[in-house]
Amino acid sequence: MRSMQHNQTKQQNRTATQTRNMKGSRLKGTGKKAEEVHDIFLGSRYQRPSDKHRALKVERMLEAFKTLANEAPDVFDSIAPEMLQRSIWSWRGADPLLSKKFNNWVLSDYQFSSFSDILPKHEPANPVAQVPRVDPAQLEAAHRAFLDALSNRFYGDSHRWDASTRDQFIILGMLASARGHGVRQGMIVHSLGLEMSESGVRGSNTVRAAKIALTRLAKPLGLQLFAPASGHGGERIHAFDDSELAEVVHRFIQHHDARMLLPATVLTSPSDA
Repeated sequence: MRSMQHNQTKQQNRTATQTRNMKGSRLKGTGKKAEEVHDIFLGSRYQRPSDKHRALKVERMLEAFKTLANEAPDVFDSIAPEMLQRSIWSWRGADPLLSKKFNNWVLSDYQFSSFSDILPKHEPANPVAQVPRVDPAQLEAAHRAFLDALSNRFYGDSHRWDASTRDQFIILGMLASARGHGVRQGMIVHSLGLEMSESGVRGSNTVRAAKIALTRLAKPLGLQLFAPASGHGGERIHAFDDSELAEVVHRFIQHHDARMLLPATVLTSPSDA
């Protein structure tokens, strides 16, 4: 009997101790802190980062790049120019003058000046389009369907587009703005920010790939988008096949949110006034 009572007393004491541990000071004092830590974890991963988190991330990224440069200098040397170039493009859009300054800086000017020295001191311009918007009701069926296809292709935030989509938008905009007249390949490549390749093969392949992708978009609709290119190298001429379709696409491009990617000469063409 005493043995049974003793066992019951031990069991009650053990249960009481466990209950105190579950609801007592040990977990009671840390419960709120645990929730805060959990909220911070969720906030940093799934919510918009605060200024503090952003500053910490930038600091860690800079530290990572410095470590990579020290541990694998050949790798860093090969990817750093491309990374900087793409970052400038996403930030400033197609800026031929800045592109030229950057190319010179990467090749030799880095020895004499800092990267900040080549950056413009003003915000990038985003001129208001001077051409009327396209009225789909006034377009023939094939042109209307093509604009729908372009709207689906160039959808969302242009800063999140991949490189091929940006290339296609810039090339389409430049050729459309010429209204059927030709545009030199050298000018197109320059506007894409691809002048770092000495042989020019990379720029040529980029233009070709973009035109093929856009042609495939138009072909099912019975549209001949581009005229056959003529010439060689930087003097090779690219143009729309139909000046009427070029005008329609130009007006579409001029009212697209991503028009800031285009060279300033395209956005402020005298023929738009």
